[in-house]
Amino acid sequence: MRPGYIALIFWFFAACASFGIIDSMRTGITHSESATFQRDEEPVRFMMVILGKVFFIALAIAETLYALGLTADPLAGIYWYVPR
Repeated sequence: MRPGYIALIFWFFAACASFGIIDSMRTGITHSESATFQRDEEPVRFMMVILGKVFFIALAIAETLYALGLTADPLAGIYWYVPR
């Protein structure tokens, strides 16, 4: 698949993640796959979910830079660190 299409897909995920971050900060409640965390009761878990969403936004930026030819492929770098 062409890098531009991959970057477009990641930007869609980043838009969803940024909407989730804004909504979580506004309400003080965040949702992961199977749990709900409140900012006042479980601040560490709340921020871990937020940081996971921020990671997706950073990955979308890195993929866009790769599609423009400014950096190396970030997914190939991640794949190199994953044990086989």
